[in-house]
Amino acid sequence: MKTLLSLVLFAALSSSLWAVSAKAIIVMEDEPMVVWITGASATQIVYKKPEAAIDRTRVARSTLLSVFFYEPEEFKEAKRLFENRDYAGAKEKFKACAEGFKSLEEIPGNYSSLAGYYQLECCRIEEELEELAQLLEEYRSQPSLVREAQKRQFEVYIAWDAVRTKSWPRLVALTRDMLAQDVWTGTQLSQIYYCRGLAFQGLDQAVEALNAFNGAFTADFTASTEITQKATLNCLRIISGHEEVKIAMGHFGTEDEDPKTDGYALLQEGIVLCELWKKALGAGQPLPSEFTGLLKYKTK
Repeated sequence: MKTLLSLVLFAALSSSLWAVSAKAIIVMEDEPMVVWITGASATQIVYKKPEAAIDRTRVARSTLLSVFFYEPEEFKEAKRLFENRDYAGAKEKFKACAEGFKSLEEIPGNYSSLAGYYQLECCRIEEELEELAQLLEEYRSQPSLVREAQKRQFEVYIAWDAVRTKSWPRLVALTRDMLAQDVWTGTQLSQIYYCRGLAFQGLDQAVEALNAFNGAFTADFTASTEITQKATLNCLRIISGHEEVKIAMGHFGTEDEDPKTDGYALLQEGIVLCELWKKALGAGQPLPSEFTGLLKYKTK
């Protein structure tokens, strides 16, 4: 016999997002069953079968061996925009998807949590760090993510927040400790090196910044296009503004030209980066005009 309290809980759980249903396969002791989940809590789920059914069934989470969600069309559209690098459009689609399936965020692998994660990634890639910090305060579905790399990304967000607050000495120490761990994907390593480069750049330590930025565009050369490009352009800015490089430019082609100086070596490194930008790093984008002048110092 159902108590009044259980009826109230069931009604609240079932009506919280009555119009939303997520197609999934649930596995209990019997054979797997395709259902449409309409709500979930820490202790139970509510589903209907078939999709057009009016009646709902409530089962205890403890009776479920596993739940596998079908990818919703809303998420597919957002992911398509994300992969096409339309991060502004993707972020709005992911936000709608996260809100639409919010009643299911207690279930590991749900598309509310996953859409929320990609919403964070859109902010991170675009370096909208204030919005990223705000969303991180609101995001509470990390345990529902099932991929370890995605869970690990939340540790990398700590480095990005240090960039936001310009906590350069702290960021140098933080990224040093992070790089000592052999747990990161290539994309995450690229982010860590890039944040480290920004820290050294903020501290006016040019050589250390260049080394870190070099790490950023070699850690995940083929995948992290945005990081690769930003790291390359930051390297070129450092090289172009370096006093010894300016001296090497002034002496280039004269009797005072000295290929053994650090400034001359940095100048040639900048030229190599310009050429790599044209061939691959720029992904088809032209080399910014502020750096094209470096190419006239190329040695024959």
